[in-house]
Amino acid sequence: MSIIENVEEIGRVTSNYHLLYLRTIFAYELEKSLILKHGHSKILIRLITVIALFFTGATSVTVASAATVNDVSASAVTKKRTAVAKLAKKQVGKGYVYGATGPYSFDCSGLVQYVYKKAGNKTLPRTTYSQVTQGKKVSLKKLKKGDLLFWGSSVAPYHVGIYVGDNQFVHAATPSQGVLKQSLSAYFYPSAAKRILD
Repeated sequence: MSIIENVEEIGRVTSNYHLLYLRTIFAYELEKSLILKHGHSKILIRLITVIALFFTGATSVTVASAATVNDVSASAVTKKRTAVAKLAKKQVGKGYVYGATGPYSFDCSGLVQYVYKKAGNKTLPRTTYSQVTQGKKVSLKKLKKGDLLFWGSSVAPYHVGIYVGDNQFVHAATPSQGVLKQSLSAYFYPSAAKRILD
């Protein structure tokens, strides 16, 4: 049996496409090598099998690297969420002015737009009606930092705030209250939540 036939046989047994690569590179030279003339084809086939396993291992490393990239990406999103929450909390105490978008005063949707542009590198629409159409809907029981909270109709909400973790949110409340950090409660509980960073 020739070296080419041997390699093809291994390919049928292992279903390893890397062996086709090996065949392309080595077959012509190996067919004419002195090793075959001296009857050492079995040793050569073992060598090719070891090399094929090496290539299989390399594929596994590539897959692991892809998983690592996903982990890094998830970590970057988590950092952005944390940055959004942190910047939102820094606005606490500033004034409420209808139509204001910062940096010294805000209305509710203006605060959201400002924080996401600065900390999340995201440009959100100006009004609550448009902001509620962004991102994906999430359960109010599974909130993450940076999630947007809406009050009123899920289609046309009248108010929006930013969840900052620990059952708390930041929002530009009213002209007399300004920007507040508050705990979620049954007294003033949102009707919907959207995740912008995912």
